[in-house]
Amino acid sequence: MSVSDPPAASGGPTAKFEDFDDPDVFQKAIPHTENLRSQNFVVEFGPESARIAFDLDASDIEALLKSERDVKKYPIRWINIWNPRTQKTAMGAIGNHYEFSERLIRLMCLPAQLQQQHQPRQHRLGLRGLSRHVRRHGDVEAGRLGIPGNNEIQLDSQSSLQLPKEDSETEFEGVDDDNMELYLQVKNTVNYFSTDQTQRALCIGAHWLHKRPTGDYEHENRSMMPPKHWQWLAICNDHTVLSIHEQPSFEPTPEKEDPLTWNAKELKNMRDNTLDVLRQLSKQGFDLYKKKPLSLNSVRRPLSRWHVHTSMGLNRSDTGMSFVNTAEPVSLADEGTSNLFYYLFEDYVAAGPLKTAEKKLEHITNKVLDSARPKIRNKSRDIIPTLHYLSKDLRELKHLFENYRNLISKITAVGKTDTQAPNGHGEEVRRVMLTDTALSRFDRLGDRLQYLMLNSIEGYLGEISAVSSTYFNLTQQKDSEATARLTRSATLLAKLSVFFLPISFLTSYFSIQIEDLYTYWHGTDYWYSFAVIASVSFVSLFFFSRLLMFFSDTLDMWASQTGVWFRRALGFTVHDDDDDD
Repeated sequence: MSVSDPPAASGGPTAKFEDFDDPDVFQKAIPHTENLRSQNFVVEFGPESARIAFDLDASDIEALLKSERDVKKYPIRWINIWNPRTQKTAMGAIGNHYEFSERLIRLMCLPAQLQQQHQPRQHRLGLRGLSRHVRRHGDVEAGRLGIPGNNEIQLDSQSSLQLPKEDSETEFEGVDDDNMELYLQVKNTVNYFSTDQTQRALCIGAHWLHKRPTGDYEHENRSMMPPKHWQWLAICNDHTVLSIHEQPSFEPTPEKEDPLTWNAKELKNMRDNTLDVLRQLSKQGFDLYKKKPLSLNSVRRPLSRWHVHTSMGLNRSDTGMSFVNTAEPVSLADEGTSNLFYYLFEDYVAAGPLKTAEKKLEHITNKVLDSARPKIRNKSRDIIPTLHYLSKDLRELKHLFENYRNLISKITAVGKTDTQAPNGHGEEVRRVMLTDTALSRFDRLGDRLQYLMLNSIEGYLGEISAVSSTYFNLTQQKDSEATARLTRSATLLAKLSVFFLPISFLTSYFSIQIEDLYTYWHGTDYWYSFAVIASVSFVSLFFFSRLLMFFSDTLDMWASQTGVWFRRALGFTVHDDDDDD
């Protein structure tokens, strides 16, 4: 059904659609994605035209799913849902249409407050200063900011980060499920993902990373691991792609930063990839990403090349865009849907921490090596904690990439299945498939995850282990050198004591107040005696030190043998150490 049709324009489900190629409509995309109160958007597009509708209500979405589509002009549809918790009726309509289980729909609609109660301890506590700052400002997501006049913020204000409250939000307060706590604990780990396949759709859920906001102040002791958010993606058998973003959960706001500004930046970073894909579905956004190759996608622009294929009626093997075992002709909508699903999945923000890890590791390596220099005194007490947390973040990032790789293998397995599973329906139901172009892109992405990301992380972990060993070896070397210096100092003090001991005895002798002695002494006698004794002491210390060591060892051996002889003479049992060998 086209927007130009009178019935649709008068009140059909397409009445709220606008021409997305129009510059004024195109400019609405940015404020929509940056507003926490935005509900959803629906995009329908083809090679020559695209239309979009913002914030449809549940009845509009249900009517849109049941209405006849204008497959010639708008063969591809993308339904994006922000915060499904506030749109349970619309989620129910989507779930019923694509045969999602009730359990899956209810899990998608869990409130963030319930999930935050079971977040990992290190994420929940964070820095002590950050936690105190958040408690002082209240709960941003629940609208309790602790700011006077907060309830007076306009609903359409882009600076408002209050989530709309719903009368039924207490529905989950008394969740009575013994397994819910375990599920939420497992879900909050980065290596958790979910897959659900029906006859009409393939749905995946996983954590995606987003950039941490940059504030006006420097904040130390930050984790290298970026914050994460949960997103569901689904590709359906009617050339529809679903992207469902669960209620956002913000990181604690650092000290001195404004909570509203900080959370607004984090929300923007969460939705950057979605916005990049959305803007390139309009002709107005084709030229905006020429200088951003990693954000450039091939969803709508290449579709015009497939007009000739559809008009000629070529099969999939002739066009090089073959699906799995099927006799259907190649479809432009198949190509666009598969590529849209891929580019919503692909997000290179997860590769950002590797550069940070490289810089941190280079810095800490130089710090460890500089600590071996005697004239350079760097504070090394933070070396071990830094290496520990860096290794921890890298292992967590490794789990995330392994999770993506496993998810990619499951996605490609769906597209490469050669047999048609029984659908259980009376009528013929078209199964979910991916084009060879999308499958090859997923394969290349999996290879990049393995050979670039995972192998790099393994290298960094090995380097961390080497740096740790080097640091401990250098520390042991410095301890040995300190012990040697202490030994030399003690030896010097012992030699000085031995040197002055005879002189002290001489001085004491000449100081005896015995009349028969001191009446015959003269000053020259003392100095002559001092010179002789000092000379003999000096010669004994510096020329006979080895001889003294020999005599000392010999006396120790004689003393040990004498002790053994006495114990044997007294009838005690004596164990010889040499007999144990």
